[in-house]
Amino acid sequence: MRTKAVLVSLLVMLTVGCSGGQDTEFMLGQKLMLDMRYYCADGTPAEKCKAPVTTLLPEFAEIIRQGHIGGVILFAENLDNSQQIIELNYAIQQLAKEEGLPPLFIAIDQEGGRVARLPDEVATRYVGNMAIGATYPLYNTTFAERVNKGIATSIGKLGFNVNFAPTVDVNVNADNPVINVRSYGEDPQMVAELGAAAVAALQSENILSALKHFPGHGDTHTDSHTGLPRVDHDLATVEAVDLLPFRYAIEQGQAPAMIMTAHIQYPLLDDTRFKALDGEDTLVPATLSHKILTGILRNKMGYEGIIVTDALDMAGIAHYVDHKNAVIKTFNAGADIALMPYAVRNPQSISRFWELYQQWVQAMNSGDIDRQQSQLSVKRILQAKQQFELDEFTRKPLAQRIQSAVDTLPGEENQRTEMALASAALTQVYNRGVLPLRGRRFYVVMPDEARCIAMTTALLKLQPGLQLTCDALTAIDPDKALPGLNDTDAVIVGDITPEHSLAEMGGMADLSAWRNRPDKNTQEAWVRRLLAVAGEQSVNAVFIALRAPYIISDYRHLAGAAVATFGYNVTVTGAEKQGTARAQGAVFTALAEGLLGRSPMPGKSPVTIDE
Repeated sequence: MRTKAVLVSLLVMLTVGCSGGQDTEFMLGQKLMLDMRYYCADGTPAEKCKAPVTTLLPEFAEIIRQGHIGGVILFAENLDNSQQIIELNYAIQQLAKEEGLPPLFIAIDQEGGRVARLPDEVATRYVGNMAIGATYPLYNTTFAERVNKGIATSIGKLGFNVNFAPTVDVNVNADNPVINVRSYGEDPQMVAELGAAAVAALQSENILSALKHFPGHGDTHTDSHTGLPRVDHDLATVEAVDLLPFRYAIEQGQAPAMIMTAHIQYPLLDDTRFKALDGEDTLVPATLSHKILTGILRNKMGYEGIIVTDALDMAGIAHYVDHKNAVIKTFNAGADIALMPYAVRNPQSISRFWELYQQWVQAMNSGDIDRQQSQLSVKRILQAKQQFELDEFTRKPLAQRIQSAVDTLPGEENQRTEMALASAALTQVYNRGVLPLRGRRFYVVMPDEARCIAMTTALLKLQPGLQLTCDALTAIDPDKALPGLNDTDAVIVGDITPEHSLAEMGGMADLSAWRNRPDKNTQEAWVRRLLAVAGEQSVNAVFIALRAPYIISDYRHLAGAAVATFGYNVTVTGAEKQGTARAQGAVFTALAEGLLGRSPMPGKSPVTIDE
């Protein structure tokens, strides 16, 4: 109860107004959310430091203590197993309690699907948002609720209290490189309803939900991790498409506790320009826009919760504004929390962090950062910490927290939900008499070795007598002749577009092999030649879109059937030992059942696939 009393007294202090250096530092610290992904005590240059932080290092404890830091975000590199994760999160909150500080927001990006930071053996990954969108015609919001309730219970047991999810960007751009299957789909109303259901499910388990990425990242060609995207929608489209899911969520009884900004330009919402670091005259991104964050989100849409930025060290901000001014500008625009304003990676960067910290304090004291806005921000932050009972995690002994998680995670109910979602989302896009597959000899092509194992394992489990050959696209030699298809009954080709990363391959390819793989264009040309030969030899072929389904339109004339799964995650075990690797995933179990006609494929693509 001590923490609650601390929060109440701090809220009183803010209500009557505060001044002075200590109060300013407290306000600033509460408005910062830091990462501690890597740290190299030996002074390794920050850009080369890759030593993951898995315990609360003294260096970070001191930053939290002296900086009155209000929150941290953890990444996959910080998270090994249930016991280690709980010990880390418990230590963070225990430090705050001992120092008389408010409990910290401990955030994670656990969207499900391709954005999930926790190991699969710790928490169920699920298939992802576009798969949920594919179930909407039959199941309405059922899977949005079940999945997010499962995510919330899992991360809550581990000590997280903020989930940067769900993504409610309306994916109306087939070439979107960063959102695609992270979106529920292209229909704004459907996205709105599924997003609001996800928010309610997360927050019903006392997890703060952060709706993202405001005012909408669904129609972009650029990834804001690497550049600054721009959306040129007219005002009618902005209102009817981009803003609708946010407006809908705000109007529900259970509004999102947080909304995350996008590093994205919307000239019809704000055409203000500023001088970027390179001297170029640049259109202001939403994260730094007072017209967008305060004028639209806060005033016009009536949002009363916490506005948190997307990571300020992403190229969409960092390439245009320095660390000092990025924080000043976003606070003055209306953001309550600056996420990852500066990366601490070594002793030198700790010194630089404190230099920036003092500059932000001075800006707050001088009025360069609006003090009244800061007081209102911190009041929102403290009220949320009180409302969502962030101090509850340390009310039980550490050993009890660990035992509870070890006994219950990842959870049978969550795994049943994952399987049910994969089956319900499975979508037969078209079928010209190819499905269900007949015969015993199948030639399978998958994006990588892990998915070869997962696909063949799932098929053989259902039909043990199958004769299967599987080649990984990452290992093909385009200069060699295509494999012979004599006596082949069917060809199965699985594709991941846009291309997946090395990390998503499940540890089954080293960096040198990854760099030497054929590029995506070469892989696609090889697949087209293979499917053309299959057609010439009257071999049935099915094309599987394992990620964004738009690619199916490129293969309609070559494959007799096409299926979309909207997800491709597998769990790999034994990859460190040659020849012993096992890979499995709900998507591939459902896919095998659908291909062999053992279960229906009831999903409907939530995005348009061109004829």
